[in-house]
Amino acid sequence: MDGLNLSLLAIILLFCCGLNLNSADTYYCKGNNRYGTCLLYENCTSPDIVRNNADCQRSGLSGDVVCCLRRKRRPGRRITKTATILENEALNSLGLALLNQHNCGRMGNDRLFNGVDAMLGEFPWMAILLNSQKNTMCGGSVITNRFVLTAAHCIRSELQFVRLGEHDLSTEEDCLSINLCQTYVDFGIDPMQQPLIHPDYDTVSKYKDVALIKLDRDIDFQVHHHIKPICLPTSRSDYAMLPTQDLMLAGWGLTEANDVRGSDILQTGHVKLEALDICQKLYSKYNIGISKICVMSGANRTVSCQGDSGSPIFWATSYLNVEFWQKRYTQIGLVSLGSKECGRLTSIPYPYENVTDAMPWITNTILR
Repeated sequence: MDGLNLSLLAIILLFCCGLNLNSADTYYCKGNNRYGTCLLYENCTSPDIVRNNADCQRSGLSGDVVCCLRRKRRPGRRITKTATILENEALNSLGLALLNQHNCGRMGNDRLFNGVDAMLGEFPWMAILLNSQKNTMCGGSVITNRFVLTAAHCIRSELQFVRLGEHDLSTEEDCLSINLCQTYVDFGIDPMQQPLIHPDYDTVSKYKDVALIKLDRDIDFQVHHHIKPICLPTSRSDYAMLPTQDLMLAGWGLTEANDVRGSDILQTGHVKLEALDICQKLYSKYNIGISKICVMSGANRTVSCQGDSGSPIFWATSYLNVEFWQKRYTQIGLVSLGSKECGRLTSIPYPYENVTDAMPWITNTILR
């Protein structure tokens, strides 16, 4: 009976709260005796497509819609956890509903970033972990009205506060103009729920370097308009990145101009994906598997630094909003091991945590 009630609650949340789980992956199709999903042609990463598919014509999608067939499995190919993770085999439906309850990942504009100051309010999900003296420890990201996602190695005894809505650490109030200002908001840690570290986290290898912090109170997104959650990958299209596509990194970590302390102003820049086996060879002492992604510096030598730990790596993804395709930011990684060189190296990639791999744990844990 309890299971039935939970399923009913999930359905009610999906339909009553205006959730954005209705992605292109919702519409399945069959062609050439194979199964696939209805997608816009430019979003299909498979080499095999079927146009004018009857299933896709009934999907309600508009534009150059094709049946994007699943890739043929090579004989003996082992299906990894990441390959099936977002087919809802292990995701908690109530957790998914909670993640999509608010307008996540909003995009202000599409300009490029190459290790420069972010615009005020551009990344409203950015979080800063603070100790009792309000000194910065790590970064993080808002994912619901109560939880912040960060790296497990950032969870230490001195962690006391989480600051949201920050931009310039040197000022109490950040302003674009006289009438457009915002002030940060400090939250405590829920006294009844200490930070939750992934149960498989290993302190030596940094395996499963993921943690969730439950705040001491809900974030009122209506009152604090400058604070918003970032989206997490809830469909296959949310993590189907190509090596040519830009990922974004933001944080207050050290910069090449300041090796003693982090930047006062939120920094952002481009990074790119690299083949995972390259990081496996370079960092053989660590457990570099599907729980990690391999990332190298992008334009203007953008890499992460020590103070960026726990900060999000995200990219612009497409989603169907009623009748129109729109863009939003989706977090697919976070700074884990990262670089210690702060912009001085451009050819060596670094391993970062794979948020997609942690989605089953995240969707279950945020219900606590």
